[in-house]
Amino acid sequence: MISFKQFNLFASVICFLLYLTCYFRFIGQSFLTVTNVISAIFLTIKIFSKPNNDDIKKEIKRYWLITILNFSILFSFFQIIMWNDFLQVVFVTIIPNATAFYFIRILIKQENINNQQP
Repeated sequence: MISFKQFNLFASVICFLLYLTCYFRFIGQSFLTVTNVISAIFLTIKIFSKPNNDDIKKEIKRYWLITILNFSILFSFFQIIMWNDFLQVVFVTIIPNATAFYFIRILIKQENINNQQP
């Protein structure tokens, strides 16, 4: 069975392979964002339904805070961001990719905790 970690690693590899092309990089970024958000929804439900895992809960909350802030800034100031190359790189490329790597780090940590529990 494919785990969340494997699926998100696959999405990250596809995203970065599509970044090598000129025209498909935003399709790759959209694919990565959608897979991360869907996986994060399922992981949030799974983690918050258990009484422990306080460390992972904090990291999931931090992930959602970063993601929601980025989406709200991106869509609130869409016209300004799309006409400014620096802001476009920051809010469309760097922050989403950094949060994707952060989410993969959370998945690895969560998988290690699951492997340690009897």
